[in-house]
Amino acid sequence: MGDPVTRAAEPGEEYRTRSGTPMIGPYSVNQMDDFYAALAMGQAKSTGVMNYIQHLYVAERCPPDARLVDVCCGRGLQLPLLYRYAPHISAYVGLDIAAAHLDEARQRIRQLDNCYGGCPFRVDLLECDVARPWPQWSAFDVAVYTSAFEHLPREQGISSLHNTAAALTADGRLYLSTPNTPCSPPRRLQHRVHVYEWHYDELSGVLNEAGLMIEDVIGLLPPSGGLASALTGRFGDGAARWYERLVEVIPSAFLDTVAATAVPEVAAELMYVCSRRR
Repeated sequence: MGDPVTRAAEPGEEYRTRSGTPMIGPYSVNQMDDFYAALAMGQAKSTGVMNYIQHLYVAERCPPDARLVDVCCGRGLQLPLLYRYAPHISAYVGLDIAAAHLDEARQRIRQLDNCYGGCPFRVDLLECDVARPWPQWSAFDVAVYTSAFEHLPREQGISSLHNTAAALTADGRLYLSTPNTPCSPPRRLQHRVHVYEWHYDELSGVLNEAGLMIEDVIGLLPPSGGLASALTGRFGDGAARWYERLVEVIPSAFLDTVAATAVPEVAAELMYVCSRRR
């Protein structure tokens, strides 16, 4: 049972992955919602809209003939937007630790092939632990690592970043999204299907150590309160009045992500756009 001092020092439940979360070893393999299916059924959630926007953001920035690696690709939610907006890439490689996730991705590929008359680029899916050494491929121009980094323990997450950085071309870009959770570790988890949540102050140093330079930081979800005051502090009273008007007419599921992009310093989730440090 442990002595009273040890028990008192242990973090509470809000700091730990929820019991019953699907796990493979120390990793949470709970997946993000299928935002395509949710919207088709009339369900709009801030997290779903956030995930759609960040996947579209990446697709619109893929250069011609790019080789793209999707780190912890899950059920292949990046793929529909690549078929539609980036058919000019040359190759997609999806990596995931869970065979069941890759089976879902294969089913999605079959559906997309039927819709588009085949795949416009090469697709490979591989079951692997992204924190361990990757297979030897030629380098990637784009790395997508969205809403998955927080499902790895801290040290495995750091290893996965080093592997991702090593797999990029000299001019490659990493698009990494993850919650931005304040305070020093251990941190109270925003979502208890996660294993370890980061804060910008900690993660920026880890990215630098992995050989990555942050080019941009984009807010994806607003804080639980104080967004109007943050907009005022950065852009003046007019921005707050603009936001208050939008609150009256734009559903929060759509407004939340759009407004958060303007104030990443207070956002609850961030996307880091990174290149290899030279």
